Amino acid sequence: MSIPDPKSEKQPPIITQLEGFPDPVRDPDTGMIVPQTRRERRALEAAQASYLAKKAARQEAVLDETEAIEAMGDDFGSDDLDFGSDPSTDVDPEESTVLTVKQIETAEVPPSAPLPAHSATPKESRAGRDLPAAIGVGLVLLGIAAVGIVWFPILLAIFIAVLVPLGIWELAQVAKTGNIHLALTPGWVAGLGIPAAAWFGGVDAMVFALFGSMLLTVFWTAVGEPDRPAASMATTLLAILWLPFFLSFGITLLQETEGSVLLLTTVLATVASDTFGYLIGATLGRHRMAPKVSPKKSWEGFFGSLSGAVVISVLLTHFFLDYDWWVGIIIGTVIMLAATAGDFAASMVKRDFGVKDMGTTLPGHGGVMDRLDSVAFAIPVGYTLFVVALPLILG
Repeated sequence: MSIPDPKSEKQPPIITQLEGFPDPVRDPDTGMIVPQTRRERRALEAAQASYLAKKAARQEAVLDETEAIEAMGDDFGSDDLDFGSDPSTDVDPEESTVLTVKQIETAEVPPSAPLPAHSATPKESRAGRDLPAAIGVGLVLLGIAAVGIVWFPILLAIFIAVLVPLGIWELAQVAKTGNIHLALTPGWVAGLGIPAAAWFGGVDAMVFALFGSMLLTVFWTAVGEPDRPAASMATTLLAILWLPFFLSFGITLLQETEGSVLLLTTVLATVASDTFGYLIGATLGRHRMAPKVSPKKSWEGFFGSLSGAVVISVLLTHFFLDYDWWVGIIIGTVIMLAATAGDFAASMVKRDFGVKDMGTTLPGHGGVMDRLDSVAFAIPVGYTLFVVALPLILG
């Protein structure tokens, strides 16, 4: 019987599938599941303990079988054989073949052969996306937004009014996994009312609509009596701020002088930040930025995002807004930081609830919230830069 290696027993077994968590975060080097929540960690520890118990039971069964075979060999020894002759005289040593069992070794049952290529799931890129679908969907969304920004502002308002309720619904489904009831009715009222207020009345009307939505949320939650009222109220208010309120700053920015260029610069700088960060992080990323919150985000990707946002901002602000190049660097840096903050905010929500994506509405991206997370933070920051901060700085 082979003696187990003490070093191997100290290392927990590698678990690659976890019941109740269909798409967990995995270590890219070992494939080991990296738990993101206490519930996921407890489930992983239970799976490891179950694996070790089954392994020990298999080894004990093999040991018992080996001992039984050895006992049978003792029972049928030469002393019990009596066939009326001396066995030594009946066997010619030169013509005999002697079979000796020296050791019975036990081994783990080898894993089953991999599935054929046609039955395996489609291979994703290193960063975890279906790249062709992500590019196609991203171009469609960007095209609709650009047409609305440059030529048909009403199309942009309708686009926001469609995406916002979908995003709020996705947040509600995610919150359900933590036994939190997001009040959809106040969220949808705010999702339609705040963009409408921004279109007809600007920032002042947006603020009044936000206060009205907050009051409606408080009363709706109190009357509805959910299991966790404070968490439900806070989650609903977060959804209202995150989506309709933040995105509606794009409508108000569009109404400013040269508003289409201002908003297009903000959106394209955000897209450049996401794109360059993804490309550089997927190819060169080695140093993780926040492994517990966003395991795939690296410092290399961070500086790739910074480079992309700065280059786009310098070009657009210099040729279309007649700003000096250093102003473009400030704009690109601030917008990139806001976009990254939006990514981290969405990642923290997803890790806390133990989900990979907010939804499945957009192929290659996940849900609407997975596409709007960075844009929703960047747009109000862009409004503040172009309407408040830069006029004060430049005089």
